[in-house]
Amino acid sequence: MAEQRQPIRATADTFIHYLFATPGNEPVLMSFVNALLAYAEEPLVRETRVLNPFNPKTFLTEKRSVIDIKAVATNDRQFVIEFQTLRYDAFVKRLLFNWAKTYSGQLTEGEHYRLLLPVMVIAVTNYLLFDRLPDLCNLFYIAAKDEPARALSNDFQMHTLELIEKKIDRIPSLPRPLRDWTEFFWYSDKKTRDEMKTLLEESDTMVQQAYEKYDLFTQDTELRLMEEARQQYLHDRASELEYAERKGREEGKAEGRAEGEAVGLEKGLEKGKQEEKLATARNLKRFGVERETIAKATGLPVEEIDRLD
Repeated sequence: MAEQRQPIRATADTFIHYLFATPGNEPVLMSFVNALLAYAEEPLVRETRVLNPFNPKTFLTEKRSVIDIKAVATNDRQFVIEFQTLRYDAFVKRLLFNWAKTYSGQLTEGEHYRLLLPVMVIAVTNYLLFDRLPDLCNLFYIAAKDEPARALSNDFQMHTLELIEKKIDRIPSLPRPLRDWTEFFWYSDKKTRDEMKTLLEESDTMVQQAYEKYDLFTQDTELRLMEEARQQYLHDRASELEYAERKGREEGKAEGRAEGEAVGLEKGLEKGKQEEKLATARNLKRFGVERETIAKATGLPVEEIDRLD
């Protein structure tokens, strides 16, 4: 009996990196970026260059799942693109952090602020981000409260695309080729090859090429195994982090109770909260979590995290 293989989503980590970050696939990436720029009524990109190309040898254990892209349009700009398939409570904060890190990271010491290029964040999720926003694609920027059409600066933009059942019926309202890309991401693992060919026959040629690459990816045993291993790695890492946080809370509470007996209940509780943070930070640090992420999770200063054993 033939083995029943689990369909691979077109938004899966491994495939997205393979599709957008493999050298030679820049026109496909540019088509997707331009679909969102056209939706935002922004100048289109004429060239793209991926800062971290797809490397099968290191991909499986890469902690970050972000594709950093530098693109050249009417004015230079940078992009941070992330596809998130597993729910992550602090995902929006992570997007803001990655925008800030990319934006500030453009300058070296002594360089002038005018050298800063706009940074656009693109986030595609397989879960609900904004329950009160009816559209599946949303654009965010910094604007005046009383005049939303007046932006403070074009240096910050964030696009979100929520590929979920609740909003997927809004696909026909999207302009092409964003509609074509959304149909590709949503339907590739749900329709047969012939059905997808029919669905995309009038689509942008780059979207059709993306589906051809998806079809090849799903037929490649080595790439399929890589995707399965990647998902196992992400699940294992999530379990490790959850254990580290839980263990840290338990150790902190135990130390707090002991301290309470020695210095009084109120001071002991306060001390216990601090010990809980420190214990959580130690455990996360042992698992190789970046210090900035630990600082955000615990509220501890980065300098204090650096001093922890």
